[in-house]
Amino acid sequence: MASVAVVTDSSTCLPSALAEKLGIVTVPVTVHLPGTDAPDGSDHLSKRISEAVARDQYVRSSHPFITDYLGAIEESGCDQVVIVTPAMEFAAMFRNASLAVELTPRRAVVVDSRTAAAGEALVVLRGAEVAASGSPLDEVVGAIEEASRRVDLVATLESLEPIRRSRRVPAPVFAPDGPSPAKSVFRMRAGAVELIGEAPGEEEAFRRIKEAYEAGGGKFSSHSTVFHADSPEAAERLCRLLGEVDFVSGFSAAMQLHTGPGVVGAAWLP
Repeated sequence: MASVAVVTDSSTCLPSALAEKLGIVTVPVTVHLPGTDAPDGSDHLSKRISEAVARDQYVRSSHPFITDYLGAIEESGCDQVVIVTPAMEFAAMFRNASLAVELTPRRAVVVDSRTAAAGEALVVLRGAEVAASGSPLDEVVGAIEEASRRVDLVATLESLEPIRRSRRVPAPVFAPDGPSPAKSVFRMRAGAVELIGEAPGEEEAFRRIKEAYEAGGGKFSSHSTVFHADSPEAAERLCRLLGEVDFVSGFSAAMQLHTGPGVVGAAWLP
């Protein structure tokens, strides 16, 4: 067993089998549906969210609380723990995790991944691999911080409305939705979201993702992934275009709440 535990949250697009293999502890985001709350990962949650949104009902999510992070630290069974969170520009998890670190009697550190979703997954994965090798806490933290400086993510959105509604990304980043089927192609890096451009359809959007992937060293990366929001067929097409990646992952239900279905992209550590 590793002497250092790595803790993250369910918005990280990390396959459960991979997280289990490396002993990564995942704290769930909570989804608030009409009349009930459900932890991210619950059965049929994506369908329940889609049905509620279609009926224009109240659906929101909340980040893990301080007590959730304290519970995860305890659950890890290690005296040394690293918590990895999404970039503080996108979520309040860093703040809650930092307060938990102050309260726990164990030696714990929180690191801002400077990214989110599949980008955060690669940062977490790098840290967990170093921890699994038996490295001490400072080396695990150093590996995570170094990965957070390198990680790159490029993706395309089916529609801008869900992400506008979530208010997680500043409105000026994306152009307004219009009557055309244009897709927004964006990059997430260093705690910021940058619009790369608009594409008239999936083929052109994927071509732009491939250009960014190759220009950013994706073909020679130490870790890479293709991710999607309820679009496995599109993810498979992007995989064929990019070549071999380490794994393909789907968004959690909580992430789909903020992005809507149809998000497809790639993340890598150049």
